[in-house]
Amino acid sequence: YMIIELSNGLLAFFLVHGHYGFILVLCRVLGSLQNVELIYSINYDKKELLRFNSTENKVAAYTEYAMKWADDFNKKPEWLHMEAEKAIADCKRFGQLYLPEVEKTVKPEVTVRSVRQASGKNPAMLICSAYDFYPKPIKLTWMRDDKEVTTDVTSTEELADGDWYYQIHSHLEYFPKPGEKISCVVEHASSHKPMIYDLDSSLSESDRNKFITGAAGVVLGVIMAAGGLIYYKRKHTGLLKI
Repeated sequence: YMIIELSNGLLAFFLVHGHYGFILVLCRVLGSLQNVELIYSINYDKKELLRFNSTENKVAAYTEYAMKWADDFNKKPEWLHMEAEKAIADCKRFGQLYLPEVEKTVKPEVTVRSVRQASGKNPAMLICSAYDFYPKPIKLTWMRDDKEVTTDVTSTEELADGDWYYQIHSHLEYFPKPGEKISCVVEHASSHKPMIYDLDSSLSESDRNKFITGAAGVVLGVIMAAGGLIYYKRKHTGLLKI
């Protein structure tokens, strides 16, 4: 069940001595454009005086001064309903133009990677990043062996990219265990079910480079040792011939 508020009109007017007021018209789309509720609010000096709700077809007063106005309006229910229907028709036309953009969803691009290895008493750190998603609301959850992690987790707010899209990052500090499965679960309006991204258990790029460097060192050491052994044998054999 979706509620979307569309600002159909905002009329502001200013009076002398710094006093001002405005009229705010809101269209509330309750699930679909077939069910639209109109809210008409009159405000003055930062206080709401009157509010009309088309569902109730009634005007409510919020100050003693506005009560007489509300009573006068509520004595004309047929007129209120007729005027509300006119405004709701405008709301529906407005919604047909803009709701497709409001309801558009873009699936996030998600990465899960290691940013720090465990060392002694210092835990390892993972980061789950979601990029280029819309709309803004999103939820990131860490799982270890299919159990939710609720401690040692820090997350940023949804960060605007400036192009209607957002990004968010969540960090997990932990001490690795052999054979465990770590996942980042992403919940977003672009998917009807949670999206699960597992941490790649293969070596990270830094670890891979360390492994290659170490392996190369071992191979080089073996070659040098073999070369030294051959040189020693040849020299020793030459001395025996002499």
